[in-house]
This record gives sequence, C-alpha cells and structure tokens, in this order.
Amino acid sequence: MANYVLNEEKMFADVTDGIAIIINSETGIYYGLNGLGTVVYENLMDGASVADILSCLQSLEGAPADIETRLNNFVSEMVKFELITESGDSTKSVSIDSSIAKDEEFEMSVKEYDDAQELLLADPIHEVKEETGWTPEKDSIGYTKEETAEREEKVEQ
Repeated sequence: MANYVLNEEKMFADVTDGIAIIINSETGIYYGLNGLGTVVYENLMDGASVADILSCLQSLEGAPADIETRLNNFVSEMVKFELITESGDSTKSVSIDSSIAKDEEFEMSVKEYDDAQELLLADPIHEVKEETGWTPEKDSIGYTKEETAEREEKVEQ
C-alpha cells in the first residue's frame, strides 16, 4: 500500500482542534475531515504508509471487520478530490489514539464545502505572481499604473 503527501500544487491545509481543513486554492472549495480522518491524514503526512495505518487501526480494540475497506474508501476519496498524491516509500511509526477511533465509531470522512468559494477566490493572493512574492500586482488592486505611481509619490513625501 502506498504513501501519500499533500497535493501542494493545489492545496493547503491546517489542523486546528483535531480537525483538518484542506483548501483548494484553484477552486475555492474546501474539505473538512472528521476526527479519525484527521488522525489518519496526519499520519499520512508524517510519512506513514496506508498499510502501517491499517495495521494500527486493526490492532485497536473494537476495530470493525471492514476497517480495511473503510480506510481504503477514505484514502480513495482524498485522492479523488486531489487532496493527496502518491509519494515515494517511507516508513514512519503510526500513532492513533484509540479513544478518537471509538468516539468516531471507526468512521473516517472527508466532506466537500463550497459555501466560501467566492470569498476564497476573491482573496487578493490569487492575483500574486510567483516572481513578485506576496506583493500583489499593482494593477490587480484597481489602480492604473499612473494612479499607482501618483500614490507611491505621495507616500514617499
């Protein structure tokens, strides 16, 4: 079974209070993972293989007989949404808190949300060019080059 990494060409992610949020910077759609899904995701990002995560899940008390199918479906869903991509082999230890697995009834889910799509796409960071870094192109903020030059002169005085 494979190893995966975040699809950094399109996605950026953050984990807060045990919940992962992954945002597609091209579409403005974001994805939320439940608690156990977040733990699995974090283990994948730390370099654990799907096989090692499966082995750990199977060893937990109360693990259902179909845990392999559940894990494979979850990983497939993340791949389908292009959240993660396959990477080279890596072997890292897996850490899964059994209480999270039990609280989530061994369910791993990823949900797609588009309610903030317009807001996320309107973010001026989308107007940034790679060679200029975090400074947006002056034309992208609604001023002509002449107006921008006038404003810059006033600031310098």
